[in-house]
Order: sequence, then C-alpha cells, then structure tokens
Amino acid sequence: MDCGMTDFLKRQIWRKLGALPEEKQHEVLDFIEFLSSDFSDGSTPSTPMLHQFAETVQKGLRQRGVSASTMKGTMKVLGAAERVFEPFREARREFLAELEAGTPEPPHDRDHEPPEEREVIVE
Repeated sequence: MDCGMTDFLKRQIWRKLGALPEEKQHEVLDFIEFLSSDFSDGSTPSTPMLHQFAETVQKGLRQRGVSASTMKGTMKVLGAAERVFEPFREARREFLAELEAGTPEPPHDRDHEPPEEREVIVE
C-alpha cells in the first residue's frame, strides 16, 4: 500500500510513536482516525471485517479502562483469529478472479470410478 509517505518520514513517525507511553499511542491513533475521516477521499482500501471488529473491541476496552495486559491478551486472540481466516480470504479472492476471468473448471478425471457403496452395520 503506497500512501505517498517517504521511508524517512515513516521511520521518524515510528520512532517518535514508540517513545510514547501506550495510552498516548492510543491517543495518536484516535487522532489519525479523526484526520482520516475528515480528509479521506474515499479511496482507502477496505479493511477486513474481522480487523474492523478487533479495532472496535480495542476501542471499547480502552474506553472502559481495561488493564493493558487484558487488552493485549484479547487483541492477541483476535489477531490469531484474523490469521486463521486469511487463507479463506485469499481463496475467495482467487475464486472471484477466476470467476471474472471465466476460467473453466478443471476436467473431471474419468479414469477413476466412484468408490463402491458399502453397507456399514453397527451392532
């Protein structure tokens, strides 16, 4: 994602942000979200739904004054859930791309017969 920011500026912001206490880092994030909503041209890429949910949960936890360790654990779980769903998002993207391109289904393998039906008796 290219936002037009130079590497020097990214490093400078990252360094200064890292020097702040966690509470102030969240304030910076709130300010960035405020600026984004005011100056956004609507061209930002869509955020995955689970990521949006995690952001909402995090904001709610901060507003309720939940401890940093509890918030960290919660966000760790939500991050793991997001990683679990990533392959499914990628498969969906590939499927939609193939569908749009009109890629035909792979040919069926006619050399293999379907397995025989068997009756299973449980006593």
